[in-house]
Amino acid sequence: MNEKRASIRFIERCYKLYEQKMYHVAYCILRDEGLAEDAVQEAFLKLMKSNVDFKDVKSDECKQYIITIIKHASIDIYNRKKREQELIFFSDENSDFDRSKPEALDEQQQQIREVMDKLPAKYYSVVNCMVVKELSVKETAKELSISEDNVRKRFERAKLLLKTIMKGCGGYEESRAV
Repeated sequence: MNEKRASIRFIERCYKLYEQKMYHVAYCILRDEGLAEDAVQEAFLKLMKSNVDFKDVKSDECKQYIITIIKHASIDIYNRKKREQELIFFSDENSDFDRSKPEALDEQQQQIREVMDKLPAKYYSVVNCMVVKELSVKETAKELSISEDNVRKRFERAKLLLKTIMKGCGGYEESRAV
């Protein structure tokens, strides 16, 4: 029991001492306030799970360990966001789009617009914000006046719908006007 309390106190001291520094590191990597806050939270969760306890919170080893954790958490979030923003039709299974030929880019963009136009308005707006405008989930939720969970779910459903449209299975023809 004392070991658990000591671990909690260690985390509290780390939070008071390094929270702002961790936020700064995360923001430098992610360039987004909300994502930087998420990275700090994830880093502290990882810190709690690791059960690491340095004798001195201000030691160089502790500081370096915490900086490493926040860097990794930030990079993980960055990579997740990047994957989230890539539309399904840029994957290898859809060979209609060839990224290796610059002259095919205009044709690809036209095909992308045509496919996106087949999405219902609520899905189109989420995809447009997150992929075209490159907004975060938080920013998209604010712009569309919906919850972040709703943004994630609509984006997930939009990707599935795009995949269906791209494969030509199930003649889904509902327009954005609906």
